[in-house]
Amino acid sequence: MLKNPALKDESREPPEYLQGATNVYRTKFYIVKQIITVRYDSQSFNSLVSTDTFYLRTKSRDEEYERLLGFIKHRDGKRITTAMSTRRYIY
Repeated sequence: MLKNPALKDESREPPEYLQGATNVYRTKFYIVKQIITVRYDSQSFNSLVSTDTFYLRTKSRDEEYERLLGFIKHRDGKRITTAMSTRRYIY
């Protein structure tokens, strides 16, 4: 998980989109949490798999994102490319 100086002074848990995340980034309408794992397959090559959760951007989520991840040079982040992905949406 990303290390943020803003979290060290807070006693509450980070938002759901940061918990267990390998990568977090923003699109025009969503904050996306990627959990990336390696799929081991004895029949073929190993591959990276991304389990993605798309959180609808709201004013409060955006403010929280800016407060917690605003220290990153490219705030919106970038997707990590994987061979496969699954998606779920949180509104």
